[in-house]
Amino acid sequence: MDGRIKSGHDDYRLGRPVIPVLSIVLPVFGLIGLGVVGGKSRLFPEAAVVGLSNFVLYVAVPALLFRTIVRSRPFEALNLDIVYAYYVPSFAVLVGALLLGRFVFGLSGGERASFAMGSMFSNTTLLGVPLVFATWGEAGLVPLMVVITLHSLLFATIFFVLHDMAKSGAVGWASAARLAAHSIVTNPVIISIAAGLAWALSGWGLPGFVSTMIDILGDATIPAALFALGASLAQYKVAGNVQHALSMAVIKLVVHPLAVFAAANWLFDLTPLELAVITVTAALPGGLMVFLVAQTYGVYVARAGSSVVLSTAGGVLTLSVLLSWLT
Repeated sequence: MDGRIKSGHDDYRLGRPVIPVLSIVLPVFGLIGLGVVGGKSRLFPEAAVVGLSNFVLYVAVPALLFRTIVRSRPFEALNLDIVYAYYVPSFAVLVGALLLGRFVFGLSGGERASFAMGSMFSNTTLLGVPLVFATWGEAGLVPLMVVITLHSLLFATIFFVLHDMAKSGAVGWASAARLAAHSIVTNPVIISIAAGLAWALSGWGLPGFVSTMIDILGDATIPAALFALGASLAQYKVAGNVQHALSMAVIKLVVHPLAVFAAANWLFDLTPLELAVITVTAALPGGLMVFLVAQTYGVYVARAGSSVVLSTAGGVLTLSVLLSWLT
């Protein structure tokens, strides 16, 4: 295997700078910056930002993932090592962050949960999908889909349980089970992947007008997702204990991808593309869910929001360095 990856629009050879990395990173974060400007203007009030984000999460991204599965049938030769290579070191980072929060920063149970989430919960949908697609095309979405199918479902459930434990002193297993079940049946990513698999297995083709609609929606994913992310970030600001927020950002942008790369490279059998994609996924800034979960429980809110802002800003540099190495 020579490492050549065939994407939907370009040819890449891992380990060689086929295209300037900045031609990917700067437009991606430039669109996020435009979203920040829009989110701070009167043109995009909070209701408009929520509407745009819902379009991305429930329409554009699912259309892109559905199209990728139907056309490439990626799970016919599924490499389960992708799951182990990403989640084993991610759990290690989670545990390490909980311990760091407890013994270094002296955080309470709920605060530790938010600190750990900010340290390893990646923004896989609003940033991961557009960035990976812009870098590797539909070929890169295949290993990414393996990761994101479980990402929010697994980690959001874990952190909800940790917050419930901190609040009540006991595990609300029944509530956690209901949360997990609800996440499965309502998660647009899981629904679109399941629908794509079912359609691919049926052997049916897509009617011409349906295929065209899905193409239009899929092509709208990158600009809409990045603008929506920026507009959402415009609502947050750096506040609270900046040392804690900066620590979360550093762990998220540096420690998490290093842990995933080391485990994936030395312990599991991955292709160069799979290794690159899951490493970049681990290197993504913190997801908006970090702030939303903290806000739900009313604990560590300012620091959680600050970590998302700082990690997104820092991601311009760290992702540029990482992509220059991996592409």
